[in-house]
Amino acid sequence: MGKLVSNYLYTVIYQLLLLLTPFILTPYISRVLKPEGIGTDAYVLSIVQLFLVFAILSIPMYGSRQIATKQTVEERSKEFWSIYFIQLFISIITLVVYLLFALTANEYKSLFFIHIFTLVATTLDVSWYFIGKEQIKSVTTRNILVRLVSIVLVFTLVKDIGDLSYYITINAVTLFAGQLIMWIPLLKEITFKRIAYRDIKIHFWPIIGLFLPQIMIQVYTLVNRIVLGRVSGEVEVGYYNQADKVVRIALGFITSLGSVLLPRMAHEFSQGNTESMKKYIKYALQFVLLITLPMTLGLMGIAPNFVTWFLGNEFNAVINLLIIMSPVIFFVGLANIFGIQILVSTNQQNKYAIAITIGAILSLITNFLFVSHLASTAATIALLVAEAVGAIIQMYFARKYFEFKNFAGMFIKYFVLSILVFFSVSAVDKFINISPLLVTFIQLFIGVCVYLVGLIVIKDSLIVTIMNTVKSKIVPKRKDKHKN
Repeated sequence: MGKLVSNYLYTVIYQLLLLLTPFILTPYISRVLKPEGIGTDAYVLSIVQLFLVFAILSIPMYGSRQIATKQTVEERSKEFWSIYFIQLFISIITLVVYLLFALTANEYKSLFFIHIFTLVATTLDVSWYFIGKEQIKSVTTRNILVRLVSIVLVFTLVKDIGDLSYYITINAVTLFAGQLIMWIPLLKEITFKRIAYRDIKIHFWPIIGLFLPQIMIQVYTLVNRIVLGRVSGEVEVGYYNQADKVVRIALGFITSLGSVLLPRMAHEFSQGNTESMKKYIKYALQFVLLITLPMTLGLMGIAPNFVTWFLGNEFNAVINLLIIMSPVIFFVGLANIFGIQILVSTNQQNKYAIAITIGAILSLITNFLFVSHLASTAATIALLVAEAVGAIIQMYFARKYFEFKNFAGMFIKYFVLSILVFFSVSAVDKFINISPLLVTFIQLFIGVCVYLVGLIVIKDSLIVTIMNTVKSKIVPKRKDKHKN
């Protein structure tokens, strides 16, 4: 459990940097690139990411799971090269197809060529090996370094909407450099193995099985943007993209738990430790409910004031999108537990794929029916539909690994406290007339205080455990000092 907590803390440190990065960059970029530049970047990137999906398949998820089940250097080396050969082969094919697409593109051709670095970076991505070994520190350190370099370069080189190509180049090249760096510690840990066809074949179909739901995920995350751009224009894509970007910041804390827990769950399953799995799931569910519900209601409460100063008056349309999109935080949190931690780690990819596919189909239907009338609002509703439906179906499939009565009790408890958070932060915006930036910080402070006090009053088991742990660390030190 200690290593699990340590890995999560390292991942959260990186997510905190991700949280700070938009707080530093987004207000600047929104004002420099304007809605048109933001929308163009989002539109181009959404097309590039469709190629990225095929380049990487489901290898990060599958690879980390497989590495977690291997005990020796020999076993891990053979497993790594067997899986990476598939990644390399598919990535090269995808890159060739992408080059043909870029050469024939009618618009944004230069921007598509810059993203070649993004595709090559995906080809070099071996972070799944370190995640599988639960060496999160290596991945986190790399990511922090890359993120800091990109921040400095953006402020230095991006000055107006004409510098959009510089902005895209910085993001693509720093990503490429970061992936390349990871090969240095990798080659120190593994040995080169000659791989036979049968070694590759045993991984191919399981990877494809996990890849199918990844395609469906892209249907409602990327196709939404493409359809929106074609029907309503780049400005509406810019609105949608900024709302989505804010929500994704909050989701970083949830995805951190996923990347840390998956290898551990896969290992426990491979050893047949079902009871141990249920214990981890119980703690994970409690943690996800404890943080996603106040995040969801809190974000809805601060949205009007937050968008005003964070994005600027040109992005006022994002306020309603952000309020509608906020529940995605909660549903993605649930899907992370029921889908990734339970269904994927226990080799039930088919059920995971069914849930994602149904959500994606409903998302597409919603988008096509309403996008011409509601523009970015339709894309936002479509995203919410996909995440909600997918999470509920995954919950049903994973029902034997958790107690629904216990889950419902925790949900009601945290939801009631989160409603108090919503009303408290909303009241601040109505009754305090000062700088919008300062109002947001006051809202966050009051929201956190209200929630923590509520957790202490109801004697929440997770909070009590944390308080007792902290107390046990402090009290012995005081006793030792008193003796001296």
